[in-house]
Amino acid sequence: METHTHKEIEKSIIRSQHTQRNWDLSKQIPKEDINTMLHAITNCPSKQNIAFYKVHFIQDREVIEEIHELTHGFSTFKGRSGAKYSPEENGILGEKRKRDTETNPQVLANLLVIFEDYNYFDDLKDDIHRNEATRNYLMNGKLDKWDKEELTRDKNIAVGIAAGYLNLTASLLGYRTGCCQCMDVDAIQEAAVLKEKPVLLMGVGFPQDGVNRRKHHIRDFNFIAKKKQPIKYEVWD
Repeated sequence: METHTHKEIEKSIIRSQHTQRNWDLSKQIPKEDINTMLHAITNCPSKQNIAFYKVHFIQDREVIEEIHELTHGFSTFKGRSGAKYSPEENGILGEKRKRDTETNPQVLANLLVIFEDYNYFDDLKDDIHRNEATRNYLMNGKLDKWDKEELTRDKNIAVGIAAGYLNLTASLLGYRTGCCQCMDVDAIQEAAVLKEKPVLLMGVGFPQDGVNRRKHHIRDFNFIAKKKQPIKYEVWD
């Protein structure tokens, strides 16, 4: 791959910021690009290089479409999000909840990536205990409240970094992306035959030419756009 100029990198960053909602499924992502994205997501930094997550690269359309139907969460009714309903409300509202929300079609991409929570403790070694929390676990077989909070924080940061690496890498390769957390976690765990819970979904693929990126892939619905809130910064020379 040719060296990217500063301007090309900046354009890729802006492109990766925008969620893609529809896809050209007549195209297929080359194996070389799949391998590069896998390299990015499995070699990016994490606290003490702990493997906080497992990733699944899925191109099986049947599985992808099944998972897509489990992503109702974008509200179309008075700003209420179906993802915020309690389990009791979900049971009572049933189909009404689906009528008041849209699915998240970013997961219908050519490639669906699932970040799965991972029990990394089984892979830790006595001579590589990583940090104080994992050392306590190896010595005592359990975690106290503070260890759990520390490791949960580190896991969330690690998944965020990995998603960022994948997002930018895909954009540099010319693809569009979209992340999704509005999902039925338990149902997707079953559909994708995951050992642990899914943490994040990301679609990667080719956009439809001439179609607004915000148009739902299979429904007559356009998602709203939200302007990037400025992030304050200071440069210390």
